[in-house]
This record gives sequence, structure tokens and C-alpha cells, in this order.
Amino acid sequence: SHARLMRVLHESHVAGDKDATFLASEEVAALEPSLSSKCRGAVHIPGETVVDPWLFCLALAVHSREMAEHYGTESDIIRTGKEAVIESSSFDANKGVWNIAIRGTPSTPTNNNADGVDGTATISARCVINAAGIDSDIVQSSASSASRNTICKLPPPTFEARPRRGQYKIFAAPTEGGGAFVDYNVVDSEWLRVPRTVPTRPIQQVPSQFTKGIFVYSTLYNQIVVGPTAQDQSSRADDTLDPNVARVLSSHASRVLGPEFNDSNILGEYVGIRPGTSERDYQIHLHCLANFITVGGIRSTGLTASLGIGRHVVQCLLPAVLPHAQRQLDGESSSMMRLSPTPLPNVKELVDQYHARGDGKVDVGGHTYRVTHPLTRLGWGARTGLAA
Repeated sequence: SHARLMRVLHESHVAGDKDATFLASEEVAALEPSLSSKCRGAVHIPGETVVDPWLFCLALAVHSREMAEHYGTESDIIRTGKEAVIESSSFDANKGVWNIAIRGTPSTPTNNNADGVDGTATISARCVINAAGIDSDIVQSSASSASRNTICKLPPPTFEARPRRGQYKIFAAPTEGGGAFVDYNVVDSEWLRVPRTVPTRPIQQVPSQFTKGIFVYSTLYNQIVVGPTAQDQSSRADDTLDPNVARVLSSHASRVLGPEFNDSNILGEYVGIRPGTSERDYQIHLHCLANFITVGGIRSTGLTASLGIGRHVVQCLLPAVLPHAQRQLDGESSSMMRLSPTPLPNVKELVDQYHARGDGKVDVGGHTYRVTHPLTRLGWGARTGLAA
């Protein structure tokens, strides 16, 4: 209703988004011609945008490697794909060092790595950042047990993980509409041609106090995404598709996009499990004596907030782990913080490489990365939109 939209507008302004505006139905139709003519109004949030979630994470990983290589600390990076055995790890309170057991083939002993027993390696670390997502409470519980015999015992978690599943469906863009396109300048001189039958902004139903509801939006590859749903479940791993939910998603897309939408153009579907907790807010807890910080309960908004979360975590850790370091995140930056990241290769170059390799991976900066997100794989596989 109009009253609910005005309430959303007011809440946006209170939150500091002064650019949010109310749009009448005629303005909505002019801004988003792909939407159903039954739309009676909307709140426009100009700052909202769509990213490729896998490319975003790739950019962070590549920049981290660049910083480590530039300052000669690459050997201190723990390689991905290693499984920590927290219950077999220990904390040396006298030295302030965690000895993390890593399952797998033992590595060659170095200052940081020593052969363990039973096919494990041990990595020494001055701190542990517990960013284990849906298992962050389990990790802290295990670490608490591992430190129980020290004077700096890590307390058990104060929250409980509560998995929440979100199901998505991905559709190809409708071919109706006379082949009309709109061109958008997405990066410098890089243009994205979007069919007028595809929404160019995230379309969200009026949220409630419990959920933001189901979104309809297009990826960078001109594919329409509908989702996510929000269903609590006990399992931390059950990501099976629910056909009843799939029908709800198709119905919602049809209602939002109108008669031009064809739900037979389905490209794929998947389920993601949100790391919800018993608490409403993010669960970021520093335990100074144990050199341990938990970063849990980071849900969908975590992508937008990730750089701020990272800065906050570092600000928490520096006094505890490097008490004599003269570093400041605010004011005059260190030379390390001034290192500019090298831009990722052009998306088209990555897509060409992805197809040429044929193993689901790409090489960036001399390191190989597996493309893991369904939206990226579907877009790159179809070679549409920015991947064309």
C-alpha cells in the first residue's frame, strides 16, 4: 500500500539515505519498463547496485596476495583448502601462540609449519579469526575446549547458529519486446547492453520486520534472478531444492514482471544457507587474552559491510596481537595501506579463459581460482551480458 511505501521511505531517510524517493506508477514504468503494469508505486534507492559476488571475493583475494608478495610475507599466508582440526589444536598462553592442527599431508617443516602426527601439519599463529560462517559457534566451542587447560581459557560462544535457507531460480532474459535494448556504462568505457525486458535495478517487495522478502533482479550477465526465500531449518548443510518453493518463486517473478516473463526459460536454481544466529546483530567478539576473535552471524548484508567489518576486526586485533606496533588505520596510512590494487582482468578475458580451460577455473596473477558461485558459472557459461 501507499502507506507502507511511505514508511519505507521514511525509514530510508532516517537511516541516512537522503536520496531515496517515492515514485508513482508512471515513473516506475519509465524507469523500469520490464515491470508489470500493475505496479502502483515504489521507493527508489539510487545507491543500490548489483555485483558479481564471486568476482568481488576474487578481487579481495587477489589484492591480499599482492600485498603479501610485495612485502615479502607470502610464505605467511595459509593456503586455502586446508581443514583446521580445532579440537586437536592448542593455545600456548605463555607465548601467546595458537598451534593449529591442519588435516592432510604434512608440509615441509618451516618456522611456521611443523610436521604433526596422524597425517596432520601444525601451523603456529598469533591470533585466530573465526569466520566459519554457519559453523562459527562450533569452532569457538572447539577452541574453548582446546584452551581449557590454560590461564587464558577461551569462553564458549554466547550465540547459537540458526541456519536459514534461501532458494533462488535463474531465468534467461525474455526475447519479447521487439529486441529493444538499453546501454549502460558499467566500468569506465565498458558498456553493458541490457534487454528492456530485464530489470536493471533490484526489485524488492515491501519488507516486513522479519524479512526483506523476495528480490527480482538481473545479473551482470542479463539473467533474471528470483530469490531468496527465508526458511529456518535445523540442518547446517541441507541445500536440496524444494519444488514447492520453486513454484512460489516462479509465481512471484510472473507477478513482478508481467506477461512477458516466461518461466520456462529457466537456467538453473540453487539454495544458499545463511549463517543466522539466535541474536539479531552480527556476532563479532574479541577475546584478548586468548588472541581469538569470532566474526559470526554475517548474513547477506555482509558483502556491503565487508570492508567495514574487516577494518573493525583489524582495529580490534592490533592492540591485542601487536601491542607495540605503531600503526594507525585512520590519519596517516602506512606504506602497506597505500599499495594500490591491480585491477582484475577484463571480464571477457576471464570468460574466454574459463571456456578455454574447461576445468571451471581461471588464472589471475599466477594463481588459479575455481569459479564457485552459481550466478557466475551460469553467466559465464551462457556468454551473455557482460560475458558476451
